[in-house]
Amino acid sequence: MKSDMEWDADIPANESRLVLISGLAGSGYSTALTILEDVGFLAVDNLPLALMDNLISIEVETAGKNVAVSIDGRTSGFDIDGLAGLLVDARRRLGGQVSLVYLTADDGELYRRYNATRRPHPLSPQYPGFSLAEAITRDREDMERLEKIADILIDTTRSSPSDFRGILLDKLGIITQDVLSVTVQSFSYRRGVPQDADMVLDMRFLKNPHWEEGLTELTGEDGAVAAFIEKDPAFGPFMDAAMAMLEKTLPRYHQEGRPGFVLATGCTGGRHRSVFAARMLADMLKSRGYSTRLNHREI
Repeated sequence: MKSDMEWDADIPANESRLVLISGLAGSGYSTALTILEDVGFLAVDNLPLALMDNLISIEVETAGKNVAVSIDGRTSGFDIDGLAGLLVDARRRLGGQVSLVYLTADDGELYRRYNATRRPHPLSPQYPGFSLAEAITRDREDMERLEKIADILIDTTRSSPSDFRGILLDKLGIITQDVLSVTVQSFSYRRGVPQDADMVLDMRFLKNPHWEEGLTELTGEDGAVAAFIEKDPAFGPFMDAAMAMLEKTLPRYHQEGRPGFVLATGCTGGRHRSVFAARMLADMLKSRGYSTRLNHREI
């Protein structure tokens, strides 16, 4: 039985949800928004407080979307009391489907992050005489009251992006798929490698059915072409090796928080060898429990 706060990320929740993300500058707002966007939230960065009421009305109450919004000292109209009032109103309208997540990190970690990125602290324009250390201290003092009214507190010090993802989703009660969603796509090298491909398998080493009488006008979805390709002595060992590699790597990609994976198979025309290989790989992955989608770009 799931708690009231739990819902599957790939299944619509019974009620739409609003997650507000705030805390110390540099503690991971953008990473948190990306994580929630990957599991189906509409992610909005630094929305002026005056527009929050419209966003809730249009996107959450009317459209039924799950929405995540980052709010901090840069936000137009930002005020601790105003944000507290917004929380009260949102909870009245949405019930228990509202969460305020407060992100923090120790001073040394924040100092290291800003030095590594060479980006100025958001408070620097307001306090031009402040050093980075002074800006971090002032930000902590300004946000202290907000920390006390947060539903969820997360310290991101020394957290990797994958660790942070697991902690954030767990705190929010969001359950993601146990396996990675994989798209298998065939393509023609003549028209270029798919830009979104995470891994590309070149099938041009196989004998080409295009030059066989009666097979030219067919595709890798036809039985005669499939039989021709399977007779190639290099095909079986290659597919076994490819699956062995995928079985070792896909779970690791999932652990790192990747929302999906695109596996592309290519050949010269994108109609025979790559199509049959994509079909075989998709079926093999599906038989191993992966959520798969098959797409043939050229046919």
